[in-house]
Amino acid sequence: MSHTYRRRGQRHDYDWVLRDSRWINGVLIPFWIDARSKEGRRALARFHSDACWTLGSTAPHWYRRVFDHRLRTLNVRQLRRWLDDPGYDPVFEVRHRHCANWSWW
Repeated sequence: MSHTYRRRGQRHDYDWVLRDSRWINGVLIPFWIDARSKEGRRALARFHSDACWTLGSTAPHWYRRVFDHRLRTLNVRQLRRWLDDPGYDPVFEVRHRHCANWSWW
């Protein structure tokens, strides 16, 4: 499904996208970027691209990969322990595919 179809009719709040800050004499000074300037257009383009993350975004790929690897390793250990000793009652960790995203935030 394309981004255009998913985001159809969506309204965006650009306040945090167009806000920047700089250190001046040891003080962090916030300022606004004009949306029509070159820097403002670049910030908006980055926001609408997949390179920008928001609170609704998923966890980074490296984190999901590590999270899933730990889960698979735990379950494989339980399975091998059960194969070595059929009397052992394995406890598998069954998680939803979005658990890595939930634990990231």
